[in-house]
Amino acid sequence: LLLSRVMSLVPMRLKNDMWNAEVDFDLAAFHSLVRVLKRALRQLTEASLSSILLKDLSRVKLLPPGFMCASPAKKEPTQSALMLPRACMGIAVLFFLRYNGERANFSRELRNHFPCCTQPREDLQAAFFFWEHLRRCVNEFA
Repeated sequence: LLLSRVMSLVPMRLKNDMWNAEVDFDLAAFHSLVRVLKRALRQLTEASLSSILLKDLSRVKLLPPGFMCASPAKKEPTQSALMLPRACMGIAVLFFLRYNGERANFSRELRNHFPCCTQPREDLQAAFFFWEHLRRCVNEFA
């Protein structure tokens, strides 16, 4: 459960198509809590920045160009530091953990089970890489 929740924070590369695999309601509930946390962190960040700027308006020049514009011109898509991926990876991890078939057939069955994903095996490897780094960080802090 913990593994699927943590790995669900890693985005999967999806085709421009609807999700046509299973849905896990536990992961959906977890992501609703993550969305609330993300919103609270964004508001805290904005409030902190506002407080800093209200104390010293000369610091506005330290911000990137166009940062204070209410409707910036979008030339290229930007990703927020608090991007929220879908829970797709968590569902793929659950498939991996529950897989009982032949090892040689796993990649093919993974692609068949998740046809809306462009590279499910590589994305799954990236999620395990994320898990290893997260575990290492927790061990360093503990």
